[in-house]
Amino acid sequence: MRGCAYVFCCLMVLSGSLSAADNPDAPAAGTPIDSAVADVPHPGLTLSIDTWPRVGKARLKVLFWEVYDSALYTPSGNWTGTPPYQLSLSYLRNIPVQQLVNETEKAWRQQGVSHDQQMVWLQALGKLWPDIATGDSLVFGVAPEGRNGFWFNGAFIGEIDHPDFGPLFAGIWLSENSPRPALRAQLIGADAP
Repeated sequence: MRGCAYVFCCLMVLSGSLSAADNPDAPAAGTPIDSAVADVPHPGLTLSIDTWPRVGKARLKVLFWEVYDSALYTPSGNWTGTPPYQLSLSYLRNIPVQQLVNETEKAWRQQGVSHDQQMVWLQALGKLWPDIATGDSLVFGVAPEGRNGFWFNGAFIGEIDHPDFGPLFAGIWLSENSPRPALRAQLIGADAP
């Protein structure tokens, strides 16, 4: 059960983009959710997975299902535990956005993550990410100063504008208490595939 929850958590972690106008249930402009999402990349934040060396890669498989291929990139090709870094997920299955959000929440709960902005972030991710289709890719990047961003199929879709979000979100895969320690080991280069 824990494995299934983490799988979907990882899936939801990297999906796509919906604007508030596309979602009739989204809160009105000016709410904390709107202020948490920035849709223009910070000048120091660019998609770099084509130019940075890969640290490691791993495939998430749950029972008989292959869920996604993941890869971690840094400017040096080594994992130091600090930004900048970019995590790429290439999906091997269709995943609805709400399932991604629900599983992100479950992963944080499994890790014991608690933050006063957590519910705002989850609601913002539900607006930001799209439903995932087989073949879609989602990249999450964190810049040295802590800014973060999501790219869906190579196009920037937004960020969660809070310095604590990046480490907590990427921590689902990269922290020492990741629900998938074997996957983490492959991503950070501690376990060569």
